[in-house]
Amino acid sequence: MSGAGTVLTSHDVTERLAWESQAPLTIRPSDFKPFPAKTNHVTERNKMKEVCKQCHGKVWVDDHFVKMDKVMIEYNDVYFKPAKKMLDDLYAKGLLDNTKFFDEKLEVEYYELWHHEGRRARFGAAMMAPDYAWWHGFYECKKRYNGYMEEARHLIETNKKAYVYPDFPNATGDTTRPKALFP
Repeated sequence: MSGAGTVLTSHDVTERLAWESQAPLTIRPSDFKPFPAKTNHVTERNKMKEVCKQCHGKVWVDDHFVKMDKVMIEYNDVYFKPAKKMLDDLYAKGLLDNTKFFDEKLEVEYYELWHHEGRRARFGAAMMAPDYAWWHGFYECKKRYNGYMEEARHLIETNKKAYVYPDFPNATGDTTRPKALFP
């Protein structure tokens, strides 16, 4: 990433992040279990603000990060946590089968909710891209979330197991590291 002002150039694209927003639940980088950052999110946020202030005023920069933080928290509380709780409830009730992922529609919808719409909303807010934050992000989140919850509630009300796709390609796949085809 380019340096600016007092902030040095870095090849670490996760440097200067105060949120891990590519994960399903937005968390601090130090709490990201697969690759926990060994940095302090407040220090990294301040570095990012210094980069922003090369072109923008302090008030504008501070306001942007206040709004961005609110987006991250709202996504977590309004969309992700209720959707995850519903998914867990469906598994607990045996209405979804948790031995494979992506073999039932609600698993796909849950994934799309956080991986596509949720990430677009969060990334759009972080990058000051209002079309992505709203139209491609939260607007689509709202639509997918409502459909997801409606179908999930229907399964609970009818106590009916979800339809399992018999041939969803590579639903679970092999996670062993591939060997080179050509030595």
